[in-house]
Amino acid sequence: MSLKIDGQLGHSQVGNEKEQRFPIGATVRLRDLDRDPYPILRRLLQHEPISWIPEVSMWFVTRRADINAVLKDTETFTSQSPSSPILDTFGPQMLSTDGAQRLKYKSQCVPLFTAIAVRAKAESIEQHAHDLVDQFATKGTADLRPDFAVPLSVQTIARALGLPKESVSQIRTWYDDFAAALANFNRDLATRQRGRTSAEEFRTQVRRLFPQLKHNPNGSLLSELLNGGGNRLSEEEILSNALIILFGGVETTESLILNAVWALLSHPDQLNEVRGNIGLIPAVIEETLRWEPPVQSCTRFVTRAVRMSGIELKAGDTLQCMLGAANRDPAGLHEPDLFDIHRPRVAEHLSFGAGPHFCLGAPLARLEGEISLRVLLNRLQGLALDPFRPSAPRGYEFRKPQNLFLQWNLPAF
Repeated sequence: MSLKIDGQLGHSQVGNEKEQRFPIGATVRLRDLDRDPYPILRRLLQHEPISWIPEVSMWFVTRRADINAVLKDTETFTSQSPSSPILDTFGPQMLSTDGAQRLKYKSQCVPLFTAIAVRAKAESIEQHAHDLVDQFATKGTADLRPDFAVPLSVQTIARALGLPKESVSQIRTWYDDFAAALANFNRDLATRQRGRTSAEEFRTQVRRLFPQLKHNPNGSLLSELLNGGGNRLSEEEILSNALIILFGGVETTESLILNAVWALLSHPDQLNEVRGNIGLIPAVIEETLRWEPPVQSCTRFVTRAVRMSGIELKAGDTLQCMLGAANRDPAGLHEPDLFDIHRPRVAEHLSFGAGPHFCLGAPLARLEGEISLRVLLNRLQGLALDPFRPSAPRGYEFRKPQNLFLQWNLPAF
C-alpha cells in the first residue's frame, strides 16, 4: 500500500525508492566517514557520483567535474538558504550569501588577505612559532595540537582580526561549538543552540572593542572595516563576517599544520627529501591539502529543478560537494590515493573551494603551514611520530588528528 499526501507519494515511499536507486548511498554512515572516508567516497564516485544519503537527507556529489560546476554556478546552486548551518550559527556573511551581497562582504575583507598582505605577517608568525617550540623543545616529546597548532592558528587569526591576546583561550571554546554546529548534519537542536550561544558571546565581547578600534585604528580587519568609507558594512555585518573569518582561520590552519606533519612523517622517504631540500615544503602543503583536506565538503542548495549527470535534482535539495572525493578523482590524476609531493600540478585541488566562494584565507593558511613545517623540521632533529601513541586524522566534515604525539632527538651533553 502506497502513502499519498496531497496527491504525492509520501516521504516513506519516496525515501525507499531513493534507497533502492542509490544502494551505496543508503549504506553511508557518518561514523564510517569519520574514521576513513576515502574508500567510501571512491565507491560513490565510481558507481553513484551523485547519490542520495538517507542518514543526512542530502545528496553527496563526488566527481570533480560535477563539483566544479556546482561551485561555480551560484544561480542554480546557492549558499544562501534558511537551512544553512553557517547562516544559522553566524548570521548573514560572505559564505551564506550570493550575488551583490556576497560581493559587498567579501570585497571589504579581501585586501587584508591577499598573498602580498599576508606575507607581511610572516616574520611575526615565524617568531610565534619559535616561541611555541621553545616551550617544549627540551622535552623530546609533545602533542602538537595543543602545544603548537592550536595556539599558532588562534593567535594569528586573532591578531589579524584585531582581538586582544587575552581572548585566545575564549576563542578556542567558541571554536569548538562552531565546529560542532557546522558539522551538525543530523540537525541536533542542542548542538545548534550551543553554536548560536557562542556566536552571541563573541558578538557581545567584540562589540565592546569597537569604540577603541574606531578611535585608534591599528590596521587590523575589524579596525579597517569600522573605519572604512563608501560601502561600509554595518556593525552587525562586521561581526557576522568576523565570525566566519575567525572560524575559518582556526579550522583550516590548525588542521593543515597537523595533517601536513602527520602525512610527511608517515612517508619517511619523502620526509628525508624535504630535510635535504627545504624548498619542497610548499609542495608538501599543497599535496596535504589535496590528499587529506581539512574541510571535507561544501554545502549548496538547489534553487531550481536541474538535471546533473543523469540525476534529477529539485529546488530545495541540499548538496554536499565532497572535496575529499574530488581531490582523489582518478580522472586526470595518476594514483590519486598516494601521497606524492612531486605530483604534477599539485596545487590544482579543490580544498579551498572554487568559484566566487573560494576561500578568503587560503594565502594565510598556506603561509602558516609552510612556516610551521620549516620551524619544526629545523628545530626538532629526528622529528618522528611517537610509535607508542599513534594518531591519524579523524572527522567527516572537519578532518585532523585529535592528538598528534611526536618525539625527537635531544642533544647529548
